[in-house]
Amino acid sequence: MNRRPGASALALALGLVGLLGLAGCQARPKAETRGPYLSILQREGTTAARGAVPPGSIALGLGGLPPEELPRLREHLEESMDAAVRRAAPMLYDLDGLADDAAAPDSLRPALPDIPALTAAANVLGAPWEAPGVSVELGPACQVGASRCVPLFARALEREDALVRRGRALAWTLGNAARLRVPAGSRTLLLRSLRETQTRPSGTIALVFGASRGTLDEAELDLLRQQARRALAHVAQDTPRRSWLDALVAARADWELPIVLDADELLVIPRLSALARLQDFDAEIERAGTFEWVVRPGAVQ
Repeated sequence: MNRRPGASALALALGLVGLLGLAGCQARPKAETRGPYLSILQREGTTAARGAVPPGSIALGLGGLPPEELPRLREHLEESMDAAVRRAAPMLYDLDGLADDAAAPDSLRPALPDIPALTAAANVLGAPWEAPGVSVELGPACQVGASRCVPLFARALEREDALVRRGRALAWTLGNAARLRVPAGSRTLLLRSLRETQTRPSGTIALVFGASRGTLDEAELDLLRQQARRALAHVAQDTPRRSWLDALVAARADWELPIVLDADELLVIPRLSALARLQDFDAEIERAGTFEWVVRPGAVQ
């Protein structure tokens, strides 16, 4: 067979291009090193907003819990309010002392048993996260003028910049969340197992999401809103953290995460109390079933 001059050289060149292209595809960064990004801005005078509950956080918190938690929350709220009226305790809904005095008779713990989940949900939707001297934005790309910019799901470095550490600490829920890729055959079992661990007082898991958005049971949510309205009638206007009850009254059925999950992914968010023991968080997830780590928060580069 006759070949045109230079055909072999052309084929060789095309082969090299193909190999280089394949190498380029293999060298693309994994999901954990791509967006979304945290843009960290160093600003004088920036202060943290206290007491505010981001819109949608109640629905998001309930959406990340087992479905039976919505009526359970209503029942606990009703029982707690009945007891509060009998005790005439207007400071029932003061969340400030929960961590230090869990046994306080007038704490919110009996009324809102899912405080870890609701606290986590409020942080998930808390962007921009702010503290004295720093503000953190979440977005698909780095914000112009950011002092630092890091991928949200990048693994923490052993020697990370102090400003980056502060920024990640403010966005603690998403910055320490686990993303799992789950085979279709084990998804139902894994979800059930993870949700069972959420109700354990000593557990590390606050929220579990199998999709980026969802809808609560409208009828059950309406009953919860009604109970929250009745509770507000017995709570003083200046009671700290009254905004939680206001948020319950205004809660909508639809919820949505600020990030997108692939169809085969799960997002697992730790409790605030678990940040000091992320290895336990990882271990608790691993015991739940079969999956592949996409982002493993306990791992350090």
